[in-house]
Amino acid sequence: MPSLLLSILKMKCPVCREGAVFQNPNPYLLRSLGDIHTLCPVCRQNFRPEPGFYFGGAIISYPLMVIFGMVVVGLFYFITGDIFDHFSTVMVILSVSVIAVSPIVFRYSRVLFLYINFKYRGDGEKKSEG
Repeated sequence: MPSLLLSILKMKCPVCREGAVFQNPNPYLLRSLGDIHTLCPVCRQNFRPEPGFYFGGAIISYPLMVIFGMVVVGLFYFITGDIFDHFSTVMVILSVSVIAVSPIVFRYSRVLFLYINFKYRGDGEKKSEG
């Protein structure tokens, strides 16, 4: 059985944990940032069950970005000892870092949303049609 955490980190199908969710593995190729396979290349799970399905990913994306921002500000505070004397510097660093990780958070929010909605079926129960 493939590891849940490793399958999420590799952005694999939640049902078989083998097929890739995204068509292009590079999240920084912005033209194909959100291009998801319609069906899993391995188990044929439908990755587009209904129109607007991935709006639910925003529910996951928001807290991921908030946590990331808190970590960045926390690291800045740990290094400098104060965030209020360097507020504009903190905002610049935070803005640049948020923009830099946005494509990755976008993709992981969709993958996590898939994992919330579809369960692992294992080797013996792979879906045969979409």
